[in-house]
Amino acid sequence: MDIKQLKYFIEIANTKNLSQAARNLFVTQPTLSFTIKKLESELNTKLFHPHEKSFALTRSGKLLYKKGMHIVEEFDDMVHKIQHMKSDTKETIRLGLTILFAVQYMQQISNFIATHQNVDLIITQNGSRKIQQMLANNELDIGLVSFPNTQSNSISIEALNTSTKGYNVHVVIPESNPLSQKAELKFEDLKDQRFSTLNENFMVGQMLLDRSRHLGFEPNIVMYHDDLQVLLYSLQTLDSICLLPIEYKSIGELNGLKWVPLKDKNDYFSIGVALKKGKAPTKAINELIDEIKKN
Repeated sequence: MDIKQLKYFIEIANTKNLSQAARNLFVTQPTLSFTIKKLESELNTKLFHPHEKSFALTRSGKLLYKKGMHIVEEFDDMVHKIQHMKSDTKETIRLGLTILFAVQYMQQISNFIATHQNVDLIITQNGSRKIQQMLANNELDIGLVSFPNTQSNSISIEALNTSTKGYNVHVVIPESNPLSQKAELKFEDLKDQRFSTLNENFMVGQMLLDRSRHLGFEPNIVMYHDDLQVLLYSLQTLDSICLLPIEYKSIGELNGLKWVPLKDKNDYFSIGVALKKGKAPTKAINELIDEIKKN
């Protein structure tokens, strides 16, 4: 005897009509007749009085009905609880992004969290180069990063066609520094300066090293830090300058500093959504990407 046979038997007992029971169960009458005969054979007893058209229960039938109702209720309750537990199981999405992107896309991220109660969004903030590396190492599921793709063998980056497509690099300089009076600056102008800078985990940090060395000088770095606000506060104290996205000025502006445009082939970084190659994104990750694209 299985739970389906028991449910068929109970439905016939309740309706006292084979045709109606078949309609309620979405099966054929022959299916019900066969099931009851098989059940009676397995139990070696009659469940309905054979000569009564009203499907009156025999003594054995009444016992099976009483006990069977309880079994079916317990079974249905168990199934409901298991299904409910499944719906409560949270998917975890590990998102990596920079401090700047966290600010620029916070509304979209907040919207996603509010509309996806069954998703745990774990956010890691770091530089784009580090985020790409973490994604390649399966430490993250998705990244909001700057180009270029430094892990092209392992990850793919889709450029964002949103209102925020990238960021422009400026030189942040204390007003006491003569360079602060320039309308724009080239890398050659920075040769003799002291730098407070992001480290190589960030595109701008690596760009400082690469472009300086390409032009034949080693930058005089007096401070590395991954907190943009700390870098800004250090400039006047350390008599240093810093390369930062101008987009950060609105949230990190300090008195006594000038933001001068950098004129260089690497003065602009476009951004995109990065995913691990060969790993299909889940439905929730695709919905997060769709939300980010609303920016």
